Amino acid sequence: MSDSVPDEPVLSEATGTFQYQELIESRLGQPIAAEILATEAARIALSPGTKLASARGSMGWTVEQVAAQLKLATRQIVALEADDYAALPEPAVVRGFIRAYAKILKLDAAPLVALIALDEGEAKSEQSANRESSAFPSKQKLIVFGVVFLVALLVLVFVFKRN
Repeated sequence: MSDSVPDEPVLSEATGTFQYQELIESRLGQPIAAEILATEAARIALSPGTKLASARGSMGWTVEQVAAQLKLATRQIVALEADDYAALPEPAVVRGFIRAYAKILKLDAAPLVALIALDEGEAKSEQSANRESSAFPSKQKLIVFGVVFLVALLVLVFVFKRN
């Protein structure tokens, strides 16, 4: 049994990947989306939350300590570090949270807030696309409007014929 796989993954020196990944790639005959992994890693590394969490960790502070200093809930700090802006108040408040958090970590807040603005721009374009698609009435609304219009027209015809 020379093909046995060890119980724990071993870091490969040649490729920097785990042995399991190499095994899967050899059986598939192609690499496992390495470029997607690299793109996702770059995006995460650039995220404001990742930078804040990294700086907090390098200072040796816990999430609870930061939350106490900023007078925020622990869940809000966790949401900031996870870039989960939907779990936080409106965008202006989130930018304020980022500035305050960066200040206590002695980081420049401007680049972090700029990254937030990019995320908001994408979210706003999605919201405007959703509004445009919902701006047109649905079939049910058209049917109801048509029925009400016909009833009103019949009432008007009946009233004018009686006179």
